[in-house]
Amino acid sequence: MFERFTKDARDTVRDAVALVADRGVDKVAPEHLLLALAAQEQSTAARLLHEHGVTAADLESGGAQAGPAGLTDEEVDALRAVGVDTDEVFRRMRESFGPDALRPDPAARRPRKRGRLGGTFDADAKKVLELSLRETIALEQRGIDTGHILLALLRHGLSAPMAAVLTRQGLTYDGVRERVRDAGDEAA
Repeated sequence: MFERFTKDARDTVRDAVALVADRGVDKVAPEHLLLALAAQEQSTAARLLHEHGVTAADLESGGAQAGPAGLTDEEVDALRAVGVDTDEVFRRMRESFGPDALRPDPAARRPRKRGRLGGTFDADAKKVLELSLRETIALEQRGIDTGHILLALLRHGLSAPMAAVLTRQGLTYDGVRERVRDAGDEAA
């Protein structure tokens, strides 16, 4: 199937693999594919994302970016909702274990495995890549482009924080599908 990917789509997959390797993560997930799309400049999906004001930084901050003690804002809010004084807990942790107690340990990151393409994809990322082929076929287009990957991500679903960023910026499956169809017609 990879031979049907356009250059931009191949670059997206490679960038997602590199992203997880840089972060010491085991597997590529759909969120990594979306981040790779948003980091591009001229691909179909990148243009669509940028036209809607979506950037990789927006997705990162709306995504599961960890705060103190590796907790997301939602997790801290959930603790507060059940009566936990998180500010006091974090203060005591710093007091007991030092000012850097709540920072992630950079030594805990795994080293990047260089020269390896096609890193491990989780089941959801594999499904997204499969759906990108289905989107291409449904639109009666030849090559799998970044727009098809974006459609597949929207069709399959993303983590709640990243999906919220896309929804907030007005990015919908139907709207993207129309634009991808037009882009494919122009390329033909």
